[in-house]
Formats: sequence, structure tokens, C-alpha cells
Amino acid sequence: MKHIPVMLEESLAIFKDRKLKTFFDGTLGAGGFSKALLEAHPEIETYYGCDQDERALGIAQENLKDFEGKVEFIHANFSAVKEALEEREVTEVDGFFLTWECHQCS
Repeated sequence: MKHIPVMLEESLAIFKDRKLKTFFDGTLGAGGFSKALLEAHPEIETYYGCDQDERALGIAQENLKDFEGKVEFIHANFSAVKEALEEREVTEVDGFFLTWECHQCS
């Protein structure tokens, strides 16, 4: 399943001139943003993709199979970011991304 996130170009622009080695995405979803960012930043060594939706994680794993070995999938709510990174002995990240969708706004 191909996933094209809303405001993709604007989201990528945030990280345009940055060197990213370790990245945390707290709302991985289907992996559309992740794929685009990994393509734009081949220097990324470890991409932590977090989502509480197991189905979304499965879709993301399929969509990001070209980046096997770079992406670590975390089944958790983004509010557990501190614990998730501590478990993996990650003390800092070069980039962090979190989206929010307002279901009452649409």
C-alpha cells in the first residue's frame, strides 16, 4: 500500500540542510514520510519508527522494506518516547518528527 502523507514537501523541508544520523518518528503510520526522508537523507544510520497501531506498523514494514537494517519499528504510543529510546540505549537523536491529526477539526 503506497502512502502519500499530507504536507510531505513542507515536512521534508524542515530537515533539508541537516545531517541526520539517528532519527525518531513518533507517528510512523504507513511510513510515507519515513520513506521520503530516508531517500532524501541516505546518511541516516538508524531510523526509529514508533506507532501504537500494529496494523500501521505492518504496512510500514512493507513500505520500508528497502531500508531493512536502518529502520527499527517500535510498537508503542509516542508518549513513551523516553522509555523506548532508553531501552535501546539511545541518548540523543539528530531529528525528531511527530504529527497530530485533529479528528474534531475536519
